[in-house]
Amino acid sequence: MWSEPIPGPRYASNTDIQWANVVKITKQLQGWKESMEVGLVNFNSTEIKHWEKLFPIAKFLKVHLDNAGKDLTWADLYPEWIDEEEESNVPHCRNLPVPKVPRGSQFHMVAVKLPCDKTGNWTRDIARLHLQHAAAKLSADTEAGHHRTHVLLVTECLPMPNLFSCKNLVARKGSNWLYRPDMEVLKQKLQLQIGSCELLLPLKRTGELSII
Repeated sequence: MWSEPIPGPRYASNTDIQWANVVKITKQLQGWKESMEVGLVNFNSTEIKHWEKLFPIAKFLKVHLDNAGKDLTWADLYPEWIDEEEESNVPHCRNLPVPKVPRGSQFHMVAVKLPCDKTGNWTRDIARLHLQHAAAKLSADTEAGHHRTHVLLVTECLPMPNLFSCKNLVARKGSNWLYRPDMEVLKQKLQLQIGSCELLLPLKRTGELSII
């Protein structure tokens, strides 16, 4: 039984999974015919059964990921104005829930299905940001031994280039994007705070611009 919360409306994806392309693109994975472990994010129960039917040897785990707060907006993470000198209040970013997996989990691949609402501003979609960040964190935290974890993004919209760069793109077929991230670089990026709402080095603490 999967212990996964019901995804909120903004996490819902209407993308039709092109299963034939999924089969083709996963052939890029070394050792796919062996017993591989795959973390699945934002797939429904019907889609998970399809994964299991296509790849009966692989082991699948539906990753538990709580939704971001309904009141969290893009402006909360990326405000137009920041109190750089902290005269009124100390800048603080709200955290996004992190994925939860059993201790010791190791994935050869993390697959995530992303929403892509082209009727709105999909580049500033909290759910898309959250899901991609969660997939990146999973791949960095659950490397399977000496194998670098691959990340498969199922989306009709362009993935976030600051997390998944073109040079790490192994293959793309339709709405399926397969990446093999540079883990050292990715881990450094994941150490940074999400958003621009909190300054890394507040000016009043650096002393560089002190005026006497």
